[in-house]
Amino acid sequence: MIAVAVIGDPDTAAGFRLAGIKDVYEYGSGEEEDIARVLDKVAKEDVAIILINERFAAETRTREKIREINAKKRGVSPIILEIPGKKGPMEKEIDEIGLLIRRAVGVAVK
Repeated sequence: MIAVAVIGDPDTAAGFRLAGIKDVYEYGSGEEEDIARVLDKVAKEDVAIILINERFAAETRTREKIREINAKKRGVSPIILEIPGKKGPMEKEIDEIGLLIRRAVGVAVK
């Protein structure tokens, strides 16, 4: 069974709890240090997919932690996916998923 963890705002957390996800971490804005700490903890567990609210992932400390986890991991697990919140998707300067694919496959996907 593939373990999934979710780090999100209260609305996102409630939706994933209703969908049956057990590892759900709910935060409000301004809790950047806690989010980075929990992300590190979850990445060390036997979790294959980590879904994180993209507004949380865009915060400096959290973004650094995501890049650190991606650089240290062997293989593709855990996959950290940024999901939009209730305000919709954000404009991004860097495509983190594209970087992950390029690292795993060796080819840029457009």
